Amino acid sequence: MVEEGTPVHNYVYSSEMVEFVRKANGFCNYLEQLNGTEGREFIFESIKHLSGIYHTFLYTGKSEPLLDSTAEATVTEQEWSALFQKISMILGPHNDILRMADESEFDRSEMVTHTISEDLADLFQELRDFTTIYSMGVEELMNDAAWELGERFAELWGAKLLRALLALNELYIKGVDPTVEE
Repeated sequence: MVEEGTPVHNYVYSSEMVEFVRKANGFCNYLEQLNGTEGREFIFESIKHLSGIYHTFLYTGKSEPLLDSTAEATVTEQEWSALFQKISMILGPHNDILRMADESEFDRSEMVTHTISEDLADLFQELRDFTTIYSMGVEELMNDAAWELGERFAELWGAKLLRALLALNELYIKGVDPTVEE
């Protein structure tokens, strides 16, 4: 265990990291309790959570891994799928978005259909895995979970968050209410 006052302790308990963990945990809790949530409320609350997560993450700083292995994922495929379905049901036909295919996809010259629910379920998985490990209170694990989250932010979830935020913002600005049939 690392003694108090060392750099890892200062990093994992910095006010910036604690605030990020609070925002990430709040978002995950919100998504876990979506039953009965209406579409317009979901759009508004998601925008609030996503913008707060992105903002606070930028201030968390960087660390280096301390352990040789990474922690196990805690979100199961069934949990991911259930959340994906809940969000899909809330957004209905407004769940689909068009985007350019990225470099890893077969035909990069085409537009592809993507879903907000997939991006949000993926983001939930990243953040819930992180907050679960962080809540264990083992500073080395907390540090390494933060380091891995930072690596995955650059690779994956940062772009997913922004893509979902942009799509939800468009729905919000247009006054879309997914509960009202067009």
